[in-house]
Parts: sequence; C-alpha cells; structure tokens
Amino acid sequence: MRQSSEKFRARRELGVPSASRAARAPRRGALAASAAALIAAAAVAVPASANGRFPAAGQIAVHPRDPSRLMVRATFGLLTTHDGGGEWRWICEPVVGFGDNEDPMVAILADGTIIAGVFDGLSASKNAGCDWSFAPGDLEGRYVIDLSADREDPSRAVLVVSTGLGAGRFLTQLWETNDNASRWTKAGADLPEDFLAHTVDAAPSRRERVYVSGRFGAPEYAGALERTDDRGATWTRFDIPGSNDKRLPYLGAIDPADPDTVYVRLDGEPADALLVTRDGGESFTTIFEGQGNLLGFALSPDGGSVVVGGPQDGIWRAPTSSFAFEKVSDVGARCLTWTADGIFACGGEFTDGFTVGRSTDEGETFTALLHLGGLCGPIECAPESGAASTCADLWGATELTIGSRQCGGDAGAGGGGSGPPPPGEADGCGCKIDAAGAQAAGRAGGGAIWLAIAAAGALGRARARRR
Repeated sequence: MRQSSEKFRARRELGVPSASRAARAPRRGALAASAAALIAAAAVAVPASANGRFPAAGQIAVHPRDPSRLMVRATFGLLTTHDGGGEWRWICEPVVGFGDNEDPMVAILADGTIIAGVFDGLSASKNAGCDWSFAPGDLEGRYVIDLSADREDPSRAVLVVSTGLGAGRFLTQLWETNDNASRWTKAGADLPEDFLAHTVDAAPSRRERVYVSGRFGAPEYAGALERTDDRGATWTRFDIPGSNDKRLPYLGAIDPADPDTVYVRLDGEPADALLVTRDGGESFTTIFEGQGNLLGFALSPDGGSVVVGGPQDGIWRAPTSSFAFEKVSDVGARCLTWTADGIFACGGEFTDGFTVGRSTDEGETFTALLHLGGLCGPIECAPESGAASTCADLWGATELTIGSRQCGGDAGAGGGGSGPPPPGEADGCGCKIDAAGAQAAGRAGGGAIWLAIAAAGALGRARARRR
C-alpha cells in the first residue's frame, strides 16, 4: 500500500510527492520527554542513519515466481533475502540512486529485475541488486512518482511521472514496459495539466484499463481518479468524495477479476479511511475508518478478502462480499502484502516483535522473518560491482545505528551490534540468542535508539487507548 509524506507538500509545485509519512500529533507528557531524551542521547552515541529517521520497513515486494525472494524498502536502504528470510542483506541508497528521506516504490518483475521509481528516474537492477542503472531517453531525470507490476504478466509494468510546470500545472505521463524493464515507452496521451498523480495501477483482468489517483485544481485541490480504457489514449476523471489537498487519495488495489472494483485510501486528517468503487470510479463507498494512519492494506490473491491496518488500529480483516471488518491482530502494520504464501507485514521491532513478519492464518498471527539487528551486512556482489564499491564503506554507521550483529563469516559480512530478536528466534543471519541476549538492547551504541523506539511505541499505544 502506498504511503504519503510531509515532503509532498514541500515539493508540491515541483510535482514531487513521496512515500513516507510524518507523525501528526505532538508529543506530550513525561513519557514523551523520556523518549526525546533517549533519542538525543542516541544521536550523540552513534552516527545518524536512516536519513535521521528511526530505522523501519515501509514496503515488501515478493518475487512473482519465487516466493523465497523478498525485497524490503526501509528508511535506510533496501533489504533483500533469497531464502525466505533466513539471511538478509543490505543495499545502500546511493547505489540505487536515491536518498534525502526518499521512499521509492519498488517492484520485482518476472525475470527478477528490480525496479525503483526515484526522483531522478526509473532505476533498475538486472543482477539482484548488485548493479543499478537509470532508464535512458525521455525517462532520464524524470521523477517516477509511482509504479506497479502487472499481476497477470509480471514481465509488464506501468509507471507514472510528473513534472511541475508552474502555476499549478504539471506534465504527467503514463509509461509502460512489456520486457522486464529493458525498454520503456510512453503510453497514449499526457494526462490533463491540472492533474498531479500520486499512484498508478493496471487492472489485472483488463490490460487496457489503468487507474491513476491524484489531485487537481490549484490552489485548493480536490482528489480524483483518472481512468483510461485504451491504455492512455484517452482519460476520464472521477471525483473522489472526501478527498482534498489535506486528505489525499492513494490506490490500494484493483480486484483481480473485476476491473471496476478499486480500493482507495484517503490519507489525512482527522484519520485515514478506506473507500471502494464497484463501478470504475462512478461512485465510492467508505468501508473502513481508522483511528490513525492506515499504512497497511492488502487484497487477497483471489479478491475475496481485504486486510487493513496501522500503528494505532492493529490489523482488521473482512470478506469483500460484506466488508464486515473484525480485528484479528494488534500488530501495528506499517505495510501489508498478500500473496499465495501468506500476508507479509512491516512491524515495529519493539511494539510488534519484528520488522518483517509473515502470517499464514490471514493476519491472526505472525512469524518474524527479520529483526533489525539481524542484517548480515551489505549484499554480496562481485568486487567490481556498484554495490561492492559503494555500500561497503557505508555499512559501519548503519550497523551501529540499527544494532546489527555479526553472524558467522567475517566482520565484513556482518556486524557487531546489539539487535534484540526474541529468545530462540533466528535474527536473519541464522543465529539464535538466549533470553539474556534478547534483553541486551542497551549495549553497543544501537541500544539507545532501540530504547527510544520502544518509548515512542509505548507513547503511540497510550494515545490510541485514549482515543
């Protein structure tokens, strides 16, 4: 599920929304003061990481033909596993081509090509993340706001770019590939100049149907859904009720069998909401209203169930036949992805007990796949690769901040930190720790940040109870 950011508003005239989200409520009380003090102490104790943000996961992409291969976008780079979570490796932001608090949308295509939409264009890796290059031609230097892989034919994908033209006008275009991102072509006509795109998705059951959510009409702006039934040759606009510049619309999913059924999340005050249209945008119904940020949403592969959640709401599930939601988990999902192998969630390390987890019972329980302290170091690549020459020198500060621990191999492959997996659980490097080790979050530099995150998480839950 897509996410929004305060950076979006700062860059609105440039047409540059981002994918992360700033907290809304101010900190209050003694607990907030304690958390702030711990954060300040951590900032002195260890180098800054995660672009000044707490280390956290925000998106999970699964290889469409090999479920053991996962790619996680985090606040400090990309994290990858090729064995279902047994070992995790780090890909630094510079080798991909992003940074500066940027949270790009990523996807894995049919042949394993990884694509990332960043401010400077479409970045792709053909060798599992070791080397990256930008798509040439007219896409070069264009901000790729969002992208989506085709679920029926994952060698295909669409993306949307937008460039600010000034005076509330934008050059917004749909692009597509049908050969695993080897070539990209512009699809159809430009979208109207008063429209700024946020998210894009293609209907799995009708390839000519593509939806783009966004806003239009400076300076007030209203949310809208643009739809094409001829792969971009013509566009039809539909208003999204309740959306505006302070409550932005983001596509959640399109039903795999019904191209007219689309899920849209409204992101903003007073709280997020989930909407559905069953007539291709002609009308919308609110099906869930959260208590806070609904950062996670996923549709089951058969379209029969949905899950939605966030740090304050936990995870809720409903059949799409009735949308009768029931709470199934207290996990404060920061992202959700649903495949045939289960539901994958981004969690809070201290509040939820994992950074990445998987559920095989439709969201009721989760097994940890990754703890922040379990990263085994930079991705292993040939010495001449971009990742080897770029990421190795940046790993030291990152491992200290996230508390990564050395797990087998030499020091270059792992780290010597203080990550706190629960007793008896693998930490992502195939290591196990005992109960005493699980309580050692305060040692070796990264512990101060772990404690600060724990305090902040407790504060968030206390707020949720008050609300």
